[in-house]
Amino acid sequence: ERTIDTYPFQLSGGMRQRAMIAMALSCYPRLLIADEPTTAVDVTVQAQILDLLQELQEEMKLAIIFITHNLAVVSEIADEIAVMYLGKIVEFGSKEEIFNHPLHPYTVALFRSIPKVEGKLERLVPIHGNVPSSYQIPEGCSFHPRCENAIRGVCDVTSPELIDVGSGHKVRCLIYQKVEV
Repeated sequence: ERTIDTYPFQLSGGMRQRAMIAMALSCYPRLLIADEPTTAVDVTVQAQILDLLQELQEEMKLAIIFITHNLAVVSEIADEIAVMYLGKIVEFGSKEEIFNHPLHPYTVALFRSIPKVEGKLERLVPIHGNVPSSYQIPEGCSFHPRCENAIRGVCDVTSPELIDVGSGHKVRCLIYQKVEV
């Protein structure tokens, strides 16, 4: 009762997220698009929000498109993953395939940039270069200026298609396509 009469600025980040989820679910949708629902909240609230979403998903037979940059969250909640770069899906597959067998150089680079908490501490490997402006997307493969595997004369001129490499695992990379040079 107390919460209904408060202004958004009077609520905590977690309470605002819960209120937004409640509003989105009030019309009993079959699909919920959750764009960064755990951003700017502490890990305790993040866990509560993830638990709530999973509970609601089962209860309401709800499909959720979960948009996030947090790979730890993805590993907890996702069944299937679409990795995007500059607005395009560069890799798609089951959580197991993406986490255990990443194929696209961007996906591989993302995983190399995650700090490890177990075993030998290793230096993080940054993704070289800068993300291009979405107004000036490079010709060919949009990742080629930052890609360690880029093939000059191929990746910078040919736009790759999203192809199935088996078991529903799809990748948008010329390394996995037959390209005439």
